[in-house]
Amino acid sequence: MAEIYRLQAAFHKAKTAQDIQLMMSLWDAQGRLEVVGDAKSPYVGTERLQEFWANSGSFKNRRFSLVPSYKTQIEVRGDQATLYFECHDVADYDQPSRNIINDTFLRGTVRKVGGTWKFAQMTAGPSTPLSLDHYYG
Repeated sequence: MAEIYRLQAAFHKAKTAQDIQLMMSLWDAQGRLEVVGDAKSPYVGTERLQEFWANSGSFKNRRFSLVPSYKTQIEVRGDQATLYFECHDVADYDQPSRNIINDTFLRGTVRKVGGTWKFAQMTAGPSTPLSLDHYYG
């Protein structure tokens, strides 16, 4: 379970550092991301996933990606697991004008590939309004 928690932590680090190589290393080569409300979705496979992330707000704008860790849910079943977490992105994070610019959930399946946990089939969508105990998707 700790390895899966580190997977989502690396996801937030990749977004904040705008590290596309790190982001892509977290996804299965045949990974699938469905984005609620995005007509171009789903994004399947390395090339399409990289295109999506490279053109996302976090990779086009400086943002600090935060996660309410107490809402992270992980349920392991052998070499697969279900995972839920939220991302709350702060724009201008090192400026007095900082503000929350985006709220998103990710929910889906991760799997162990070659001994490493990877995102396999995920759905992303808005996690608004912010909530102490509501889970989206």
